Amino acid sequence: MIGGPERQARAGARTVVPADRAAAATAPATPYRGFLSYALAETARHPTDERRRSAVLADPGSLQPATTDCAILPPAVLIDLDPAGEAAQVDAIAPDPALADGLADLRAQDTAVFWISRLSAADAGTLRRRLVETGLDPAGRDILLLMRRAGDRKQLRREELARSHCLLAIAGDERADFDELYSYLRDPAAASALEVLIDRGWFLVPTPPETKED
Repeated sequence: MIGGPERQARAGARTVVPADRAAAATAPATPYRGFLSYALAETARHPTDERRRSAVLADPGSLQPATTDCAILPPAVLIDLDPAGEAAQVDAIAPDPALADGLADLRAQDTAVFWISRLSAADAGTLRRRLVETGLDPAGRDILLLMRRAGDRKQLRREELARSHCLLAIAGDERADFDELYSYLRDPAAASALEVLIDRGWFLVPTPPETKED
């Protein structure tokens, strides 16, 4: 069970994001523009209008872009903090006001924000303080998916999240941040069918540590 408060799907009307806030969230100032725009549009759509699909592959081994049906679960987004092949450098995580505004809009739509890293769960306090300091999680209420024990993997944490939430969008700087199958492919072309998910649930973006302050 993933830590933090469990959120229930709401059948009623959602909070409407003011037009000026929505525009700010998708401004070109952040490389997360597409991620935020897509997630805001998906989370604002009533799940009964058209069944929501998650950003999680239904059968990774098939290398086909079919994703899981998650209409009955509360919506969520996931941001991977790790640079390719490394664990996040907590002190290097810099403010990104446009990303912060977009995440605030998602929270206002009852969409949970999750952060994932190879960092140990022992680093949770340090990471949470940095996310608060940068304004990316000013209330310190987002859920951190970190490694809890030897042998733990980000794929396992993503799968746990997918069982409790409708994971609408994932932001990461490499394709293995969407599914670990990419770490084992001998021929990357074998997964070419999955490219349709890029910018439609999967978003390639710089990691927050690569976002520099002025």
